[in-house]
Amino acid sequence: MKTIHLSLVIACLLLLTGCTKDNDGQDANQNFNEVFGGKPFKGTAKGVLSQNETPIYTWDGEGRIALIEATADSVSIVFMADFGNDDEMNIKLRGKLDGAAYRMETTDPDNFFRIVDEKITGQINNAQQQMTFDGSLRRETAAMNMRVTFKEATDVFPAGSVLELTFDTRRTIDDNDDGEGCQMRLVPIWSPSGVTMGMVPDC
Repeated sequence: MKTIHLSLVIACLLLLTGCTKDNDGQDANQNFNEVFGGKPFKGTAKGVLSQNETPIYTWDGEGRIALIEATADSVSIVFMADFGNDDEMNIKLRGKLDGAAYRMETTDPDNFFRIVDEKITGQINNAQQQMTFDGSLRRETAAMNMRVTFKEATDVFPAGSVLELTFDTRRTIDDNDDGEGCQMRLVPIWSPSGVTMGMVPDC
């Protein structure tokens, strides 16, 4: 299989029509950036590409999860999978802060990504692909499963194929380690609207 240069970017302010917030009982005194930001989560990543429910290619490598580009009311979360010679897959999402919760909401109920009560849920549905997300984000552990069904063929993925990407990561909290040692690097960003370049942390 050809080397893959794949990143997925779903930005609330760029691709979606609007952001909304609901009150799910989160502690207003907690802050998502303070709880989950700083030192990145590190562990394993695995990718499986299937056609007609039959796996046709698999990847195994290093997985990382980090918060970047934080402001007073929003932040980007990146899921980074490094598969060595098979290159990498990066998912970057930007959402709004709501206490200890994170929300990328739209007026379309088929498009959202949320982290509420440490639970990750989400789906993105458009003409090119359908994506679903589930997992958990806790102070010292983070796990995420993403499934992408390609409705249309791309340079790498056939129409009807399914990509499943899983992350299993953790970190040890150290009051003296705030993650500022991470360097940013420019990588190809693939999205339904085409290929662009974007920054992700390298640490």
